[in-house]
Amino acid sequence: MIRKIKYLIYIQFISMALGQFGQNIVQYDDFTWHFIQSKHFDIYYAEDGRSHAEFTAEEAEAAYLKISDRLNWRLKSRVSIIVYNSHNDFQQTNVVDSYMFEGIGGVTELYKNRIVIPFDASNQEFKHVIHHELVHAFINDSVYGGSLKNMVASSIKVHIPMWMNEGLAEYLSSGWDTNSEMWIRDLAINGGEFPQIRQLTGYMAYRGGQSVWNFITEKWGEESIAEIFYQLKKSNKVETGFKRALGVDLKKLNEQWHQYLKEQYWPDVANRENIPDFARQLTDHEELENTYNVAPAISPDGSRIAIFSNKSGPMAIYLISAEDGRFIKKIIQGERNSEFEELHILKPGITWSEDSKKVAFAAKSGKSDALFIVDLKSGKRKKHRLNMEGIFRPAWRPGTNEIAFIGNNGISSDIYLFNLDSEKLTNLTKDWFTDDQISWYPDGNSILFISDRGNVLETGIANKPENHLFNQTDIYELNIESGIVERITDTPFNEMYPCISNDSNYLAFISDKSGINNIYLFSDIQSLDNFQNPQVITNVLTGITQLSWNGDDTQLIFTGFFNKGYDIYTFDNPIQKVAENIQVSPAAWTLKFEEPNLLRNDDTRKSNSIISADKYKNYI
Repeated sequence: MIRKIKYLIYIQFISMALGQFGQNIVQYDDFTWHFIQSKHFDIYYAEDGRSHAEFTAEEAEAAYLKISDRLNWRLKSRVSIIVYNSHNDFQQTNVVDSYMFEGIGGVTELYKNRIVIPFDASNQEFKHVIHHELVHAFINDSVYGGSLKNMVASSIKVHIPMWMNEGLAEYLSSGWDTNSEMWIRDLAINGGEFPQIRQLTGYMAYRGGQSVWNFITEKWGEESIAEIFYQLKKSNKVETGFKRALGVDLKKLNEQWHQYLKEQYWPDVANRENIPDFARQLTDHEELENTYNVAPAISPDGSRIAIFSNKSGPMAIYLISAEDGRFIKKIIQGERNSEFEELHILKPGITWSEDSKKVAFAAKSGKSDALFIVDLKSGKRKKHRLNMEGIFRPAWRPGTNEIAFIGNNGISSDIYLFNLDSEKLTNLTKDWFTDDQISWYPDGNSILFISDRGNVLETGIANKPENHLFNQTDIYELNIESGIVERITDTPFNEMYPCISNDSNYLAFISDKSGINNIYLFSDIQSLDNFQNPQVITNVLTGITQLSWNGDDTQLIFTGFFNKGYDIYTFDNPIQKVAENIQVSPAAWTLKFEEPNLLRNDDTRKSNSIISADKYKNYI
């Protein structure tokens, strides 16, 4: 009885700890639930969410094959997966009693071993969350007996530490990737003394834990994962599990992981540059004692930059000087009331009117997202509710009173155009694919964006094409008048944040071609009348994101990651860098790491597709 009380106190403590930020779960909607069944899962979906349920079924079964192989475990019971159509809907869930902040992509609860996830406007992120949460479901089933009741009844005492649990979920869902590489590379080169494995908590439990598992599987093979869990269950001790499976205790494992990081990253110090070595730093997260200064948007007159920053705790939107980074004023305080409940820092976007007098941004406001227009002189603001589940990355159309944005209508994410005068809303793509990171040509006739659509240039395709792969993004151009989509890049890498210079002659973008996010330029676009041979113009140690030009094309403004924090930087005379013909060597991980085959090969997918209607048992 004492042991049961201890477990209940522990669960109550966790619940209070997660819910102590003062935000309550508000249920705005009455959901009508349906469900389908695949071989191992019951997938519940809300109205209009059938396509999300089918996607979940396919990915869950694909993940089952890999995770069960790596853990040498088959689920004893069917697992329920509850799918919401948006993150705003997800925040209304009553499956768990904690508020689901924007950074929480999904949750797996131990009481009944249920998974709860939202579709949040990205096919790739949706897939990742499904695979990630299923790792937790497998661990709950294999280690804890599949439920809190079984854990208590079986007197299970072992506690899987966060770095081990979240790190494995990241490793089995992503293998190794550019984002994790950025964090661990920065830790190894700029982070000072290496942390002990036991100290990997918070966000570093994910990135650091993923790195530890990456090291373990490189040295002992992926079969070591199952052996570690077998031995820790047998001994009821994590430390003993590692010692018996690998022949080293956690202290020795810690030393070997540190040595691995030194060998992996320290040679790069001589071959790459830290961001402050080539760009001017406008914000300093160390002086501000914060972590996020992101999403810079420079005013058309070039004098000010609007950014997101948590320099005072909760996230807010500020104006800073484009000259010296001085904070001028706070535009909006987020995360303090329901009007600006969340500012979407994971898909951020601030945009300026052409006269530099107004800014626009999107925020969660009550039950759904809204588009806000703020007059910077008077402080007056106007809110536009557009009947959208999610609104992200607004971009003001040059010469007009129209704003484009990425919208999630609960079924798919698309590019929308909203007229502020007539309040007419137009869906420009209306298809299954994930379109993101939009920017305008200076003449306002076309939009640049990234997408996972591959060679599918038609819009209006409502369902996922058979065997379509969506594991990377390329750059595309959409002509507003004709609706024609043209593909600009066609590579196996991820291209991001395309933005064209004000003279329309240079297209800047970010690519992870080397395994590190660097800036590339297409040059002389008008004279060549096409996009050929982009040139890399940076060679960074960590990573760059959120790119844009200033008004006279003499600077690129971007967000850079350095020394465990994000800051705003300006890169002077980027066009001149093309002539330097910079060469960037591939990161070591790209040469030896094979991406986990979480998706079955094409032949298997064709013969065993679970999307076809006869593969489901349907219940309504």
